[in-house]
Amino acid sequence: MPKITISDILREYGGQYIHKNKLKGQQKGIINLLSSCRTQALGSHFRRCDHCPYHDKAYNSCRNRHCPNCQHKDREEWLDKRMKELIPVGYYHLVFTIPHELNQLCLKNKGQMYSILFQAASQTILELSRDTRHLGADTGLITVLHTWGQNMMEHPHLHCIMPAGGLSFDKTHWVHTQKSKDFFIHYKVLSKKFRGKFLDYLQKAYDKGKLSFKGKLAPIKGKRNFEALLSGLYKKAWVVNIQKPFAHPEKVLEYLSRYVFRIAISDRRIDKVEDGKVHFSVKDYKLNGIFRKMKLDVDEFIRRFLLHVLPQGFFKVRYYGIFANVCRKENIVKAKELLTEEKELQRQEDIEDGRQTWEKQDTVWTKIMEDIKTHLTYNCPVCKKGRMRFAGIVPV
Repeated sequence: MPKITISDILREYGGQYIHKNKLKGQQKGIINLLSSCRTQALGSHFRRCDHCPYHDKAYNSCRNRHCPNCQHKDREEWLDKRMKELIPVGYYHLVFTIPHELNQLCLKNKGQMYSILFQAASQTILELSRDTRHLGADTGLITVLHTWGQNMMEHPHLHCIMPAGGLSFDKTHWVHTQKSKDFFIHYKVLSKKFRGKFLDYLQKAYDKGKLSFKGKLAPIKGKRNFEALLSGLYKKAWVVNIQKPFAHPEKVLEYLSRYVFRIAISDRRIDKVEDGKVHFSVKDYKLNGIFRKMKLDVDEFIRRFLLHVLPQGFFKVRYYGIFANVCRKENIVKAKELLTEEKELQRQEDIEDGRQTWEKQDTVWTKIMEDIKTHLTYNCPVCKKGRMRFAGIVPV
């Protein structure tokens, strides 16, 4: 267990920070709620093991999406749903990042800017995949917004999970990405289209008066200054990172769940609070992912944590294409049917030719299904084989 948590820090220093910075509304509420998480302030409940007679009493959680204590259950439930929808193909992991020149604009216009990021990235992939010069099929995306870097400063980027291929337009077969290529299209084409989409949406938002230019954004306020900003951004090469599907089936689980319920910093990265400074570890990607130590004044630590509080009602996980909510179920059923038929046809051809590649495919997919069934962790402290389940509220 971590020696100190974010909740501990907010509990001890949050009230002082609220008073000093005259916080109101959502940020004040977040500090108060996370400070109360798993304490007597929120009450308690009974838990019972689903495998043995053991039961206990536990404090209630705040269930806020910005709280590191409350992510595990939501992650397990989300993962359960997504695993049932897993299509038996590889999955690409893409990361769309916007230039740092837009960071301050994002901070002052979170809902607008992050929505543009979702639109630009998703439409880039879906439009290029439908182009018959490239994939020529309808693919799907699971997209997850992150707004931070390791140092907790603003770093908006979008993690996307995409299957290796898509449904044909008439839904009669699955169109596979070519194994000879790293992706169905060159990353430079992807990057340029993403840049064009994003800046076009940004210009439209400006024209409609949907952007705020308060405080530090004054230098880019006004049509001429804003056009100069866009001109500079058009000249930059935007970053889109593409990772090929992992070879090992258990990595599929990691693909789908690694980024979904992260927050700006986890409790395990916090080492201590000493002399008014929070000491924590950061992964330095410039040094091949080596962890190094970092420290911040408590007030600065809280300020950076609050940078990543999302607008109320804003969805940080979104689904597009064949994974869109309105048609996901039927599309996944269809994709599985087509891939099963394809595998059976391949099996018959292999048998006729004396090959056994289909046996390897079956083994891989069986391993994935076993991982899906056993990914849940057991948390009963007595039998170690059961999960502690809610068994009723403790009366006040």
